Amino acid sequence: MVVEIIGRKVEADSNKVFVERNGDVYAFAKSVGALTTTTPIDQASYALIQEGDKATRAISMKQTYNGDNQRDTIVKVMRDGLTVPTAEIFMPHYKNANDALRGRSVLYDASGNLIEGERLDNYVNTLNRNCWVWLNGGFAKGSGFKGLDLVTISGLDKDGNPQFSKVPLEECLDKNCYAELGSINSQSFATQKASVQKFEPGETFYLEFPVQDAAVWFDAESVVTISDCSGDPQFSFPRLGVFTSAEGAQSQN
Repeated sequence: MVVEIIGRKVEADSNKVFVERNGDVYAFAKSVGALTTTTPIDQASYALIQEGDKATRAISMKQTYNGDNQRDTIVKVMRDGLTVPTAEIFMPHYKNANDALRGRSVLYDASGNLIEGERLDNYVNTLNRNCWVWLNGGFAKGSGFKGLDLVTISGLDKDGNPQFSKVPLEECLDKNCYAELGSINSQSFATQKASVQKFEPGETFYLEFPVQDAAVWFDAESVVTISDCSGDPQFSFPRLGVFTSAEGAQSQN
C-alpha cells in the first residue's frame, strides 16, 4: 500500500497522493480494495483503521448508541454484530486521522476511497472537538502497574451476556496532565508528560490516569481532548455514546 519515493523530485500522478514524513516522501494510492466486514455497514461512513500496511477493521465516523452506561452500551453494540474499540485500537487511529489532516498520512473509508477535503476536515474536527464516547476498557485490582489490570469485554456468551478479558496494566503516567500522544504504550496509555501543558491536536491530549473500578472514555471538547481513565462505568448521559467498529471478514492488503 505504501511506496517510498527515493529523492526529492516526484512526478505528478493522478492515481497517487504524496506525503512527506520525517524527510522522506511516500506515495499512497488514492483508492484501495474495499474491506469486507462480518456485519454489513455503510462503507462510506466508516474509516479504515490502519495497522501497519493492513486494515482488518473499520470505525464509524459518526457517534451512535448514545445514552447508556458503558457495559450496557458495549453489549448492545456487540449484539448488533459490531464492536466498541479499545484504547489500543482507537488512540493510534486518532493520531493517524490527525496526521492525515496535516498531510503526514492518509485515511481511507471502508469502500477503499481516500478521505480528503471537507470530509476529512469534518471527521477530524469531530474527533478533536465534538465527541464523547466510551472505549472498551476499565480497571480492576490486579498484578499490573499500580496494582491494576486492564479489563475489556471480549465477547458475549450464548445467552448474550458479556465475557471479560484481563491483562496486567502496563506502566503509564500516574498523574493528570497533558501527555504526548506519541508516547502511548502498546495499550495506548501515555507514558510521557507533554513538554508544553496545552492541547495541540494530534500531538497532545489531557490524560486522566487509570484508577481502580474506573472505565475508559474519550471526550473531545472545543479546547481539549481527554483520554479519561477514571470515568464511572455506571454513568449515562444523552451525549455519551460510541464510535462502533466493524471487524473485517478477511485481511485488507
